[in-house]
Amino acid sequence: MTNTVAENNDYSNAIVEAVCYWLGYQFKIGRDQLIHEASLRYPIADTITSKGVCIDRIVLEQLHPIFKSKKIDLVIFEENSSKTEIEKDDTKLKEVFEFKLAKSRTNEEHSDEHQRVFDDVVRLAYYNFWGSKDCYFLMCGKYEDFKTYFVGQQNKPTTMNGNKNTVQTKQQSTTQLTSSNDLQATEWKPDGIYKDWFGFKTGEEKVIEFNKTDNEIFGLKPFQESYHIRDTQKNTYTDTIKIKTKCIAITSGGLENVKTHAAGIWKIEMNKTYC
Repeated sequence: MTNTVAENNDYSNAIVEAVCYWLGYQFKIGRDQLIHEASLRYPIADTITSKGVCIDRIVLEQLHPIFKSKKIDLVIFEENSSKTEIEKDDTKLKEVFEFKLAKSRTNEEHSDEHQRVFDDVVRLAYYNFWGSKDCYFLMCGKYEDFKTYFVGQQNKPTTMNGNKNTVQTKQQSTTQLTSSNDLQATEWKPDGIYKDWFGFKTGEEKVIEFNKTDNEIFGLKPFQESYHIRDTQKNTYTDTIKIKTKCIAITSGGLENVKTHAAGIWKIEMNKTYC
């Protein structure tokens, strides 16, 4: 294991909790409809700096060194990196983070949201391989959305309102006694389209292979058509890739009655024999 912020238990657990508390606060004051993935970088950066990482090491919306016209949600540079070194290249760039919000279309197979999750994971894997960087993916959202649309554990409960199905919204605060959380916590039971991509308990690993010929409209083929490599003399695509994901930290399952939000962090690596 590398010596990274994301793989330090204090940091990773704090990031997951901070994202959940921040989302819970936005929910409580009625601003949850204004939440966007880009806004997640602020509570995460605040949490990292509060744990002792110098703010000068953190860059938000970093221009991607490998893919043209793309940006990375958040990166962390090595200690003692100068401003010139940070602005010049990615030599001292150490950790890479991409963020996603779980929503209703997240679990629609081959939808635009499904492709966006795929793109984040594959983009991180390529950067891990070509750039030798430690890369991490964070998914978060309302607890029921995370459970239903990402974990795929069960359908959301609904009530009939005229001719429309209305999702029951929980009003309790995310903040609860730890003992109460511990009593109700259970393991997730994944059964959705991501069950083969991600493990849903800390330390669990998954390995998945993607082939360019798998699907014409989803997956590796549209990714490679959309993501243009800056230096094609140095880096080139292949028709098959194999990716390993490892769950670093995650909100426990079974906490629907005490948590309004959930989050998880996964390390993303490329199997070098497939590139």
